[in-house]
Amino acid sequence: MMRPELVGRFFWRELKRADVLIMLAAIVLAVASVVSLARFSEVLNQAFNRKGASFLAADLVLRHSQPLDAALEKRIEDSPLAKSRQTRFTTMLIQGDAMALGALYAVDKNYPLRGHVKVAGSPFGEVSEVQGGPPPGEIWLDNRLAQALGANKGDSIEVGYATLSLSRFLIEAPDVGLNVFAAAPPGLMNQADLAATKVIQPGSRVGWRWLFKGSPKALADFEASLDDALPAGAEFTDITRANSPISVALQRAERFLLLSSLMGVLLAAVAIGVAARRFCDSHVDTVALIKALGGTRRQVVWLFTGQLLLVLAAGSLLGLGLGLGLVQLLLAQYGALLPPDLPGASWEPLWLGLAVGAICTLAFAAWPLWRLLQVPPIRVWREGAGQGDQGRGHYLLVLLALFGAIGLFTRDLKLTLAVAAGVGVAVLAVALASLLLLKALGRSRHLGGAWRLAVAGLERRRGASLVQLGSFTLALMLMILVQLIQSDLLADWQKSLPEDAPNYFVVNVAPEEVEAVQGFLQRYGSQASDLYPVVRARLTAINDQATVEPEAGAEPAQRGGRVGIDRELNLTWRQSLPPNNQLQEGSWWQQGAGDQVSVESGVAERLKLKLGDQVTFRLGSQDFSAKVSSIRKVDWQSMQPNFFMIFSPSVLADFPASYIASFHLEAQHRAELGQLLRSHPTLTLIDVDAIINQIRSLISQVALALRFVWLLVVAASLLVLLAAVQASLDERRRDLGVLRTLGASDRTLLRALGLEFLLLGGLAGLLAGLTSQLSLYLLQTQVLDLPVNLHWPLSLLALVGGALGVAIPALLRLWPLLRRTPLRLIRS
Repeated sequence: MMRPELVGRFFWRELKRADVLIMLAAIVLAVASVVSLARFSEVLNQAFNRKGASFLAADLVLRHSQPLDAALEKRIEDSPLAKSRQTRFTTMLIQGDAMALGALYAVDKNYPLRGHVKVAGSPFGEVSEVQGGPPPGEIWLDNRLAQALGANKGDSIEVGYATLSLSRFLIEAPDVGLNVFAAAPPGLMNQADLAATKVIQPGSRVGWRWLFKGSPKALADFEASLDDALPAGAEFTDITRANSPISVALQRAERFLLLSSLMGVLLAAVAIGVAARRFCDSHVDTVALIKALGGTRRQVVWLFTGQLLLVLAAGSLLGLGLGLGLVQLLLAQYGALLPPDLPGASWEPLWLGLAVGAICTLAFAAWPLWRLLQVPPIRVWREGAGQGDQGRGHYLLVLLALFGAIGLFTRDLKLTLAVAAGVGVAVLAVALASLLLLKALGRSRHLGGAWRLAVAGLERRRGASLVQLGSFTLALMLMILVQLIQSDLLADWQKSLPEDAPNYFVVNVAPEEVEAVQGFLQRYGSQASDLYPVVRARLTAINDQATVEPEAGAEPAQRGGRVGIDRELNLTWRQSLPPNNQLQEGSWWQQGAGDQVSVESGVAERLKLKLGDQVTFRLGSQDFSAKVSSIRKVDWQSMQPNFFMIFSPSVLADFPASYIASFHLEAQHRAELGQLLRSHPTLTLIDVDAIINQIRSLISQVALALRFVWLLVVAASLLVLLAAVQASLDERRRDLGVLRTLGASDRTLLRALGLEFLLLGGLAGLLAGLTSQLSLYLLQTQVLDLPVNLHWPLSLLALVGGALGVAIPALLRLWPLLRRTPLRLIRS
């Protein structure tokens, strides 16, 4: 066995070689990319969940429309999670001779688990934050509800059979008042006073909530333990499961960060592979000499496997340090955007980075190292002996290893398969196109001069040229792809959330108030939606088959009907298709087809509705039916009123309705809101600026990550370029020595090298531009759910950029060779 100190000395000497440094840098970049992106994504996810939880007053919410049985209640109460109980109901409140409808939230002493309640001592007094709800015997009312009752601080408010004292005015609570379809202004009371009111009776419309706070693992374990025990209509929810702009933005951002970091890792892996092959090829004569002088196979294995493991270890340690340093730098500079009390870092990014770096290094270097170990001693006297081609097993090993690394990193089978298939198809397409293009270039050798030398060099080194062309193409394609997706993501977010995005909803607009509200919106509002009429009704039948509430463990047929929706829906009607809706099937209001309804695509899939089906609703004591004439895709991130069901005007026009609209109001016009409310006190205005600011804060954080990822991909692309140029350095050095000896001038050689790399770069740029557009289409439609937005003119720009981007760094690397004498070139 070879002594460890000899392996160490050999490693220290090899660090001076460019190919070893490139391999080391590629490992550092691969590990740093995974560690930094995994940790940064972890921080973003924690920040998002923490901020999002402040809108729910909890990390996890269990909501149900029927009381839970005693055994299930006990299991919940015995759980170690922090918890809070909440009951929601709508009832009439009385103060003196005045009455008003209020949406009351009965909370306990632990409410809210996340966020704060904002209250004031007078209707327009100084606002303060408090932790907790009202104590027993007290009630906090929204200003609009207090105004409708004519109530002041200290007045007695009758809630059913109980009398509560108005002690504060409710300004804001985490999960209160953000429902744009709320039937009444909100108020908070204590859970202990609920029984005394006697307002909850059998058949009452009540919503119950259990709020929970804890670590992600504890919450996931708790939810899983109750899944089979939940009754019909009970469900868990959190901020990530809602169809909210925040959750959709985060999901897209997480997928982009995964894709981008994967692209960086793939590029680093390619650089590792090219550099490892160059390292092994350059030591063929060394191995042959060691064996010729009596060295054993075991000694050779120890020497070169030790080198590879030492490079991997050094690169991994440096990558860990660089990755953690980059994250700390980002957090130090942009920590103000994040909540101050986030959980500490987990170990997962560290071991994930080490695992991915090791898989990429060992998979790409395994076959070149194996070929190196097979070199026979006779190679010392007969050049070329014992050299074999790349085996198919090596390519299979690389593909399996990359598939495993991608799966380990993403933990998303669909994304892993999509990336693996995309990379596989792209590699095959680029290899075939490269072969055809190089063959076509070979027919132009008759042009003579530097062009002939450049084309001859490409043909003479066809294998190396194909590797270089493929490497350049992959690097440019992924760099272009990351940039395009980044710009499309940011453009899509900015388009969906411009500066004048709607920041108010006006609801409960009576028919006689429509004209006044429209006038207000025309004078002061911008980006105002139409005023939509709204009625509430319950789905009772589909195709004359009664619907039943969803229930675990049984088929609909066993319960005597089709699965329906266990709550009332907000319905509307209008003559034209809403601007933020897109027809997927059917047509909008067919002439002479009778009563019709357009259904949102998600609900249609859930209820298994298809065109021509008949749905029946009950509003009060009246039933009405309509046939499904179209299925729509709804943009739930539009900050405008959206509906699951839109009916043709003839169906609902005779039912009493209220109206709803969204609009943007500049800060200087907010004083006019008070005048509108004084003139129409039954209106309800909901300010959604908090949600918009939350989304913009998230976009700021993600935009930072996008720029950071793009820089990593650019660095990986440069490593691939340097590794590909370095791989052919020995052969180019020999060719230059021969050509200089035969009388070729420096100018001719410079032009020939320049043309060779311009051709390689231009072809790589053209292929990268075309393949990036195809990849972009697949990612936009299958992974990121973005509108299709291709950039075909970029293919021509990629041709020029690729030519210059490859030729300039390559010539800078080869320039020292052109300054050497022919004798020195040949001897080296």
